[in-house]
Amino acid sequence: MEALKDESPSESSAESRGRLCRLIYKSRTSWDLLSNEILLEIAETSAANNAKRDITGLLLLTGESFLQVLEGPADEVNELYLKIARDRRHGSLRLLSYEPIRRRSFSDWAMHVVDLDDLPLPQRNMLAGKYPVEDGSVAVPDDPRLAVALLIDAKRITLSETERPEA
Repeated sequence: MEALKDESPSESSAESRGRLCRLIYKSRTSWDLLSNEILLEIAETSAANNAKRDITGLLLLTGESFLQVLEGPADEVNELYLKIARDRRHGSLRLLSYEPIRRRSFSDWAMHVVDLDDLPLPQRNMLAGKYPVEDGSVAVPDDPRLAVALLIDAKRITLSETERPEA
Protein backbone atom coordinates (compact mmCIF):
# COMPACT_ATOMS: atom_id res chain seq x y z
CA MET A 1 0.00 0.00 0.00
CA GLU A 2 2.79 2.45 0.84
CA ALA A 3 4.37 1.94 -2.59
CA LEU A 4 1.17 3.17 -4.20
CA LYS A 5 1.23 6.34 -2.12
CA ASP A 6 4.80 7.05 -3.22
CA GLU A 7 3.74 7.23 -6.87
CA SER A 8 3.59 10.83 -7.99
CA PRO A 9 0.37 12.18 -9.56
CA SER A 10 2.23 13.13 -12.76
CA GLU A 11 3.35 9.55 -13.26
CA SER A 12 -0.16 8.33 -12.69
CA SER A 13 -1.74 10.73 -15.19
CA ALA A 14 1.03 10.09 -17.71
CA GLU A 15 0.33 6.39 -17.44
CA SER A 16 -3.38 7.05 -18.02
CA ARG A 17 -2.65 9.16 -21.09
CA GLY A 18 -0.43 6.39 -22.41
CA ARG A 19 -3.18 3.75 -22.53
CA LEU A 20 -3.72 3.05 -26.20
CA CYS A 21 -6.97 1.93 -27.74
CA ARG A 22 -8.31 1.09 -31.17
CA LEU A 23 -11.77 2.23 -32.20
CA ILE A 24 -13.45 1.16 -35.44
CA TYR A 25 -16.73 2.56 -36.65
CA LYS A 26 -18.80 2.63 -39.80
CA SER A 27 -21.19 5.27 -41.03
CA ARG A 28 -22.92 6.51 -44.14
CA THR A 29 -22.18 9.85 -45.67
CA SER A 30 -25.10 12.23 -45.37
CA TRP A 31 -23.99 14.05 -48.52
CA ASP A 32 -25.50 13.22 -51.86
CA LEU A 33 -22.14 13.64 -53.53
CA LEU A 34 -18.81 13.59 -51.73
CA SER A 35 -16.16 15.01 -54.04
CA ASN A 36 -12.55 13.95 -53.83
CA GLU A 37 -11.62 17.59 -53.16
CA ILE A 38 -13.84 17.75 -50.08
CA LEU A 39 -12.55 14.37 -48.91
CA LEU A 40 -8.95 15.55 -49.33
CA GLU A 41 -9.70 18.72 -47.35
CA ILE A 42 -11.25 16.66 -44.53
CA ALA A 43 -8.23 14.34 -44.52
CA GLU A 44 -5.73 17.21 -44.32
CA THR A 45 -7.59 18.92 -41.47
CA SER A 46 -8.04 15.60 -39.63
CA ALA A 47 -4.36 14.68 -40.05
CA ALA A 48 -3.25 18.00 -38.54
CA ASN A 49 -5.70 17.71 -35.63
CA ASN A 50 -4.95 14.02 -35.03
CA ALA A 51 -1.18 14.58 -34.98
CA LYS A 52 -1.65 17.06 -32.12
CA ARG A 53 -3.62 14.41 -30.20
CA ASP A 54 -1.28 11.49 -31.03
CA ILE A 55 -4.09 9.76 -32.95
CA THR A 56 -3.38 7.68 -36.04
CA GLY A 57 -5.78 6.01 -38.40
CA LEU A 58 -7.24 5.20 -41.74
CA LEU A 59 -10.57 6.24 -43.27
CA LEU A 60 -12.07 4.17 -46.06
CA LEU A 61 -14.80 5.41 -48.34
CA THR A 62 -16.66 2.84 -50.38
CA GLY A 63 -19.81 3.82 -52.18
CA GLU A 64 -21.50 6.09 -49.66
CA SER A 65 -20.12 4.33 -46.58
CA PHE A 66 -17.22 5.14 -44.31
CA LEU A 67 -15.11 2.70 -42.33
CA GLN A 68 -12.59 4.27 -39.99
CA VAL A 69 -10.02 3.06 -37.50
CA LEU A 70 -8.61 5.40 -34.87
CA GLU A 71 -5.70 4.48 -32.62
CA GLY A 72 -4.20 6.50 -29.82
CA PRO A 73 -4.57 7.51 -26.20
CA ALA A 74 -7.99 6.33 -25.00
CA ASP A 75 -9.13 9.75 -23.74
CA GLU A 76 -8.23 11.43 -27.05
CA VAL A 77 -9.82 8.72 -29.20
CA ASN A 78 -13.00 8.79 -27.10
CA GLU A 79 -13.23 12.58 -27.39
CA LEU A 80 -12.75 12.42 -31.15
CA TYR A 81 -15.41 9.72 -31.55
CA LEU A 82 -17.91 11.86 -29.64
CA LYS A 83 -17.11 14.74 -32.01
CA ILE A 84 -17.67 12.43 -35.01
CA ALA A 85 -20.99 11.28 -33.52
CA ARG A 86 -22.16 14.91 -33.50
CA ASP A 87 -20.97 15.56 -37.08
CA ARG A 88 -23.97 15.76 -39.41
CA ARG A 89 -21.89 14.48 -42.33
CA HIS A 90 -22.11 11.02 -40.72
CA GLY A 91 -25.37 9.10 -40.69
CA SER A 92 -26.13 5.65 -39.28
CA LEU A 93 -22.99 5.75 -37.11
CA ARG A 94 -22.20 2.33 -35.66
CA LEU A 95 -19.35 1.40 -33.34
CA LEU A 96 -17.91 -1.92 -34.54
CA SER A 97 -15.00 -2.38 -32.17
CA TYR A 98 -13.30 -0.71 -29.21
CA GLU A 99 -10.37 -2.35 -27.48
CA PRO A 100 -7.20 -1.58 -25.56
CA ILE A 101 -4.04 -2.22 -27.58
CA ARG A 102 -0.35 -2.49 -26.78
CA ARG A 103 0.82 -1.52 -30.25
CA ARG A 104 -0.67 0.40 -33.13
CA SER A 105 -1.45 -1.35 -36.40
CA PHE A 106 -2.24 1.88 -38.28
CA SER A 107 0.64 4.10 -37.20
CA ASP A 108 1.62 5.04 -40.77
CA TRP A 109 -0.57 8.15 -40.89
CA ALA A 110 -2.15 10.68 -38.54
CA MET A 111 -5.04 10.21 -40.96
CA HIS A 112 -5.17 8.79 -44.43
CA VAL A 113 -8.18 8.42 -46.70
CA VAL A 114 -8.64 5.67 -49.25
CA ASP A 115 -11.58 5.72 -51.64
CA LEU A 116 -11.91 2.05 -52.55
CA ASP A 117 -13.81 2.98 -55.71
CA ASP A 118 -10.75 4.91 -56.94
CA LEU A 119 -8.32 2.00 -56.53
CA PRO A 120 -6.89 0.38 -59.66
CA LEU A 121 -9.12 -2.36 -61.07
CA PRO A 122 -6.93 -5.33 -59.97
CA GLN A 123 -7.01 -4.15 -56.33
CA ARG A 124 -10.76 -3.46 -56.44
CA ASN A 125 -11.35 -6.92 -57.90
CA MET A 126 -9.20 -8.51 -55.18
CA LEU A 127 -11.22 -6.75 -52.47
CA ALA A 128 -14.52 -7.61 -54.20
CA GLY A 129 -13.46 -11.27 -54.16
CA LYS A 130 -12.86 -11.19 -50.39
CA TYR A 131 -15.65 -8.95 -49.11
CA PRO A 132 -19.35 -8.46 -49.84
CA VAL A 133 -20.26 -6.10 -52.68
CA GLU A 134 -23.26 -3.78 -52.61
CA ASP A 135 -24.35 -1.52 -55.48
CA GLY A 136 -21.06 -2.12 -57.30
CA SER A 137 -18.83 -1.18 -54.33
CA VAL A 138 -17.18 -3.21 -51.60
CA ALA A 139 -19.60 -3.13 -48.66
CA VAL A 140 -18.42 -2.16 -45.19
CA PRO A 141 -18.70 -5.35 -43.12
CA ASP A 142 -20.72 -5.45 -39.90
CA ASP A 143 -18.42 -8.12 -38.48
CA PRO A 144 -15.56 -6.38 -36.61
CA ARG A 145 -13.04 -9.05 -37.70
CA LEU A 146 -13.90 -8.53 -41.37
CA ALA A 147 -13.78 -4.75 -40.88
CA VAL A 148 -10.24 -5.02 -39.47
CA ALA A 149 -9.24 -7.31 -42.34
CA LEU A 150 -10.60 -4.81 -44.90
CA LEU A 151 -8.73 -1.95 -43.21
CA ILE A 152 -5.50 -3.98 -43.21
CA ASP A 153 -5.95 -4.90 -46.87
CA ALA A 154 -6.55 -1.24 -47.77
CA LYS A 155 -3.47 -0.24 -45.78
CA ARG A 156 -1.32 -2.81 -47.58
CA ILE A 157 -2.62 -1.74 -50.99
CA THR A 158 -2.01 1.92 -50.19
CA LEU A 159 1.48 1.34 -48.85
CA SER A 160 2.43 -0.85 -51.80
CA GLU A 161 1.22 1.84 -54.20
CA THR A 162 2.85 4.80 -52.45
CA GLU A 163 6.06 3.33 -51.09
CA ARG A 164 7.36 1.19 -53.92
CA PRO A 165 11.15 1.21 -54.09
CA GLU A 166 12.49 3.05 -57.09
CA ALA A 167 14.05 0.86 -59.76
